[in-house]
Amino acid sequence: MCTSFVIYSSNTFIGMNFDISKRPIKIVLKGDNQFVVLQQEDGQFLPAFGVNRNGTFVNLLMVQPNEEGKYRRGKNCVHIMRLFEEVLAEKTDVSQLKDYLNEKTIVNVPNYSVHSLIAGKKQNSYIVEPGRENLDIDSVKENFMVLTNFPLSENKSKNYEEVEGFGSDRYKKAYNLLLKNKDYFNDTIGFSILKETIQQDGDYPTQFSMISVPEENAVYFTLNGEFHKIFKFSFMDKVIRTDKGFHHKNEMPLSTKGVLLSELESW
Repeated sequence: MCTSFVIYSSNTFIGMNFDISKRPIKIVLKGDNQFVVLQQEDGQFLPAFGVNRNGTFVNLLMVQPNEEGKYRRGKNCVHIMRLFEEVLAEKTDVSQLKDYLNEKTIVNVPNYSVHSLIAGKKQNSYIVEPGRENLDIDSVKENFMVLTNFPLSENKSKNYEEVEGFGSDRYKKAYNLLLKNKDYFNDTIGFSILKETIQQDGDYPTQFSMISVPEENAVYFTLNGEFHKIFKFSFMDKVIRTDKGFHHKNEMPLSTKGVLLSELESW
């Protein structure tokens, strides 16, 4: 059901395992500056997470619902999908997000309950939990944040080894590995953490794993837990290409139409 993190080291490194039941998934270029991953549900493609050219990342991870976070309309209510779109489109700058979250009440969209890791450069990171408390990087002890599928704000006073809830096992594992590597970090270590937290059994296998490095204007990713084969997307030329572990080189420009993961699996 997804594991994500951000760590501030020599560069900013943002990691994500996308765990979901088997279905069509595609990558699209939105607004000429957004790398967005969509998943098909009830015949339509819905956004799951994305990163923009400026390096800001936003995801939508399932979490247990709460009454205060349910969808409702109100003068200061903003549903989390709108927040997702505004941040990726840079209509709301991540450096100003603290004030935005203090002024607005974030709620879910109808029939869903999610929370989000919003991560940018220069120590600008937030965990937004509709109906619960929002957290920022300044509220944690380390130079990193981790988010899986339990309400993190309800566990914030606990040692990381004591947190409870769905996905807490993946959280503890990722947190421990980040803690061990916090003083020196790179994309290889990032992928090793994602490899340690993938799901291969059950209803929600890991179908996509990524490390975004904003300072490089790049997103590196693997499919189906095959960490020996790494793709790279560059915002510089908007091209997806083979990067490591492939027998043959291949590349394609990313468009607004997008590309299905099943198409990339044949590379």
